[in-house]
Amino acid sequence: MKNISGPVMLDVVGTTLSDDDVRRLAHPMTGGVILFARHYQNRAQLVALTDAIHAVREDLLIAVDHEGGRVQRFRTDGFTVLPAMGRLGALWDKDVLLATKVATAVGYILASELRACGIDLSFTPVLDLGYGQSKVVGDRAFHRDPR
Repeated sequence: MKNISGPVMLDVVGTTLSDDDVRRLAHPMTGGVILFARHYQNRAQLVALTDAIHAVREDLLIAVDHEGGRVQRFRTDGFTVLPAMGRLGALWDKDVLLATKVATAVGYILASELRACGIDLSFTPVLDLGYGQSKVVGDRAFHRDPR
């Protein structure tokens, strides 16, 4: 019978795993780990961290909120600085085909760079609509029109 991961996603303390981190990651209720900028020094360290997490339990999902624009956790050491998704929405207003091609390329770059570092999931894109009333969402939303 295959092990089924638990529903809890947690974070770790630093850029390497502590004994407490290992204990919490090994718990059957833990299903994944979310990483933030504070977990990142450089690409080699990030790969070492994700390898260490998967060494505790191979089935743990490793995630990051890495959207581009102001919400991009990793920006140095070979990571492409990605545009805010709102810029793609503005491009959509001018040229739908070009915007579609650029969005596809941005998604591929984002996914391939994260996957190369052992990250399984990015909490992107933001699917909120950009009505201009939320500073939290702001340019993280693709567009004001749901089409």
